[in-house]
Amino acid sequence: MALALALMYVDSRFAYLDRVRFTMAYLTTPVYWVADTPARVSAWIDDVFVSQRDLLEENTELRQQLLFAQRELQLLAGLASENSRLRELQEASQAVQGRVMTAEIINVSNDPGSRRVLINRGAHNGVFEGQALLDAHGLMGQVEEVLPFTSWVLLITDSRHGTPVQVNRNGERAIARGGRADAPGLELEFVPDTADIVVGDLLVSSGLGQRFPKDYPVARVTSVVHDPGQPFALIRARPLAQMDRTRHVMLVLPDNEAIMGAPVIFDSGSSGSDSLTAPADVSEDVAPAAELPAPEILQGDAP
Repeated sequence: MALALALMYVDSRFAYLDRVRFTMAYLTTPVYWVADTPARVSAWIDDVFVSQRDLLEENTELRQQLLFAQRELQLLAGLASENSRLRELQEASQAVQGRVMTAEIINVSNDPGSRRVLINRGAHNGVFEGQALLDAHGLMGQVEEVLPFTSWVLLITDSRHGTPVQVNRNGERAIARGGRADAPGLELEFVPDTADIVVGDLLVSSGLGQRFPKDYPVARVTSVVHDPGQPFALIRARPLAQMDRTRHVMLVLPDNEAIMGAPVIFDSGSSGSDSLTAPADVSEDVAPAAELPAPEILQGDAP
């Protein structure tokens, strides 16, 4: 005991045994390493399997978050697109003399021989037969059948529909009837072979018949065929209205007509000015619109 105490005193006082401790620690290192091997192997195995499980769980969670984020992105993109279409519709309403009422296409006729769409406005909103339907780009058609809360609209591309039009460039008048081909289009009826109509001409509504707003874009001429043996030229045109893509549309309202229960109404603010804003995607000058006479309203049965 005395020797141990003496060695401890001498080591703490003069550090004689530091080299001895360093040598003994160096010699016993393999023993510590071997003794610690099972613990290190066990920890390594736990890290490998726990990390793999965590990664799988994290991957699954991130996939779910990605799906939710993509869904939100699609919703935002849809809202942005709808907002853009509504803005175009509001701007196009300035080209119509009087007021317009917004509507939405909710169904399409499944009859292959008919081109009709169903809108979510009916007699309850003041819709009447013969009322003109427009979109932000051109004339679409007119109301054919009025129901209490919905209405069927006959498109201008239907073969039964005839639209009085005129060439915006020179005022040549014609009747544009829906084409009989599978592809939606228009054909000008009974146009003399000498008529001054060329490819690219803009066709606007002439206002004859007092059914459609005057000078609203209808179609653009795509082909003109002159047959020397025929008295009339074969002229085809492409409608400017986006028949198969648009969803938001406008119904033209008679002037000074109170519509009860109507949705959002744009007032073009007509004050006698001759300047009008042309609808979207129409680059040519559109002649000033004349005042649209108020058609007779056929009152539907109120629900």
